[in-house]
Amino acid sequence: MERLCDVRASHLVIACGPCERRGVYRVARLRERFGDHASILDVYLRLTQTCRWQREVGSRPPNVYAVGCRAKLDTSGGAIANGLPSRT
Repeated sequence: MERLCDVRASHLVIACGPCERRGVYRVARLRERFGDHASILDVYLRLTQTCRWQREVGSRPPNVYAVGCRAKLDTSGGAIANGLPSRT
């Protein structure tokens, strides 16, 4: 699963343990907002950018004792029959 068009579920769920935030996003709405062929990584970074423990991409990882963003991406809902094929 590299792009939004590869997602066959109806919802994406992003949950972060340290900040106890959780968001459920409809895939159809995300496709309207970011485009059908948007990268899952780009969508993930845009949706988690307000986390106060988010680091810049490519920056040094925190040490073992530091708190960092631990947001996880998951899918929920049944498969959607009208998914688009990926261009990759």
